[in-house]
Amino acid sequence: MSHASEIQFSKMTWKEIEILDRDNTFIIFPTGAIEQHGPQLPIDTDIYNSTTISEEVARKFVGGNQRVLVAPPIPWGTSPHHLGFPGTLSLRPETFSSIIFDVISSLLPHGFYRFLLMNGHGGNAGILTATVSQLSDDLGISVPTLSYWTMIKETLIAVGESPIGGMGHACEMETSLALHMRADLVDMSLAVREMPRELTSRSSIDFRAGGPVGIPLDFLRDSKHGVMGDPTLATAQKGERIFTDACENISALISELFLLEKSQLRKN
Repeated sequence: MSHASEIQFSKMTWKEIEILDRDNTFIIFPTGAIEQHGPQLPIDTDIYNSTTISEEVARKFVGGNQRVLVAPPIPWGTSPHHLGFPGTLSLRPETFSSIIFDVISSLLPHGFYRFLLMNGHGGNAGILTATVSQLSDDLGISVPTLSYWTMIKETLIAVGESPIGGMGHACEMETSLALHMRADLVDMSLAVREMPRELTSRSSIDFRAGGPVGIPLDFLRDSKHGVMGDPTLATAQKGERIFTDACENISALISELFLLEKSQLRKN
């Protein structure tokens, strides 16, 4: 078995997949987006982040009795609020949901039942919640879903130097992650501070403390550069801490999920 096939589902043969122990195999589906991320970051930032975190989590289980595999990423998300900027590719919510529904449906007949949807794009979160509810109702399978930043709010508070609003989009957090993981694709000379205009005191946009009220955005209307936050405060050191803590916390979660019996995840 190749090194890649130790963690990447798509690098395995069907024979290798056939003999996997279903009770001790976990499959992560990275989701994200292809959308503008300000002038300093590449448009694949969201899917790259969720995929890279997923792969590092999977590596932590290599050599043990439990296998964690990363499925081919679902790169496109729902990004209509970014379509005013060139390069953004957006799916309709029903299309995004249907893709997830179909890939999970493809694996269920072959006995797999331990899944996680690892999200890297805020605009997907609500649709993912609705989709896993439909999967439970229609297919009898409970699939957990999370956005990686929700697992590290304490870390983000600890490393963040910007006020609330500084970690919103193409921001202090995402730019720090990029500086840690692939600094060659970050142009900090183009990074600009562009804090979100909060429409109410209860609708803040920040990975650390988002407001309870959600109001749809239009980035072309609501920002000049496609940024919400302060990427000028980003550092590779912050990115390393964010990445490490996210991977550790998500790995611990998967270890907990492995303790669940099949009957707790499948109705039939």
